[in-house]
Amino acid sequence: MYTYPNYYQTPVRAEVFSNRIIKVYGTGKVAVEPNIVSIQLGVITENQSLLLAQQENARLMNQVIQALLELGVSQKDIQTSSYNIRPISDFKDGEPVNQRYQVVNTVQVTITDFDQIGTIIDRAVQEGVNRVFAIQFSTNQQETIYNQALQNALEDGARKARTIAQKFHLPLDPTPFEIIEQTVQPLVAHKAFSTSVENFTTTPIQSGQIEIEATVELVYKY
Repeated sequence: MYTYPNYYQTPVRAEVFSNRIIKVYGTGKVAVEPNIVSIQLGVITENQSLLLAQQENARLMNQVIQALLELGVSQKDIQTSSYNIRPISDFKDGEPVNQRYQVVNTVQVTITDFDQIGTIIDRAVQEGVNRVFAIQFSTNQQETIYNQALQNALEDGARKARTIAQKFHLPLDPTPFEIIEQTVQPLVAHKAFSTSVENFTTTPIQSGQIEIEATVELVYKY
């Protein structure tokens, strides 16, 4: 009797273990004293006349800038960061009332003398600033410190891979075949706050430390 070959039989092949990998994430952090601070100072004015709102805003901001220059802040360290105009109104019984325009002019002031922070904010408020949008600390050694954090992240990832391999008795290749940098470098920033001459007292600002972080994804074969 003739036997037909089984064309649907699965061929026997040597199994390939090319997908044997260990994926880990390494994190490195370096804390450092900041030496630069950026302050966002805003002047907000409102008026039913757009022109009057703009004129009042310009007058106050010019006073603020002049005061900053008198305090020794360099012109190059005072930069306009935003200028916005928007119509606003209140509502009564579902109908808009008291329609007016709001003008917001914001400048960024960068300084390195931290003893001046409170004085600068005090004087700026006296001259017309009514919103401090953010105070952000940073360092001019960002790249150097980040490289240290990156080195720490790589060491952290390698240590995790070795721990996993040792636990399960795996023949780990010590050199990762793929490295993916997944980095966020956050800076410490104070929240925005509103203020006015009437309720304003000397502003205490503490710089503290900033933490620069690096994260990597490492893929190893075994």
